Amino acid sequence: MKSVYLVSADSKQKAEDALKKDDLVSRGSILIRLASSLDMKEDGYFIVLDASEQALKQAEQLLKGIAEIYKDSETVLKRIQEQEDRATEGFGNILG
Repeated sequence: MKSVYLVSADSKQKAEDALKKDDLVSRGSILIRLASSLDMKEDGYFIVLDASEQALKQAEQLLKGIAEIYKDSETVLKRIQEQEDRATEGFGNILG
């Protein structure tokens, strides 16, 4: 399961530390991307968590007051996938 959060630049480190220090949440995948790098107008960073339902519930508690669940998570996930696909394609061209 995946959840997408939006966090301000000022709170990014605090959110990242909270997630990575939690034993349950840190077992999942934590991806942090600058919103502008995904051509999104929001200010700050997106945190994408890919973890169990229990870990996502724990993360929600950890991020309370620090980050908010992002409403348009599908767009964020789609743009990240597109970037990864382009990177993979470019790497394949390098290797021939």
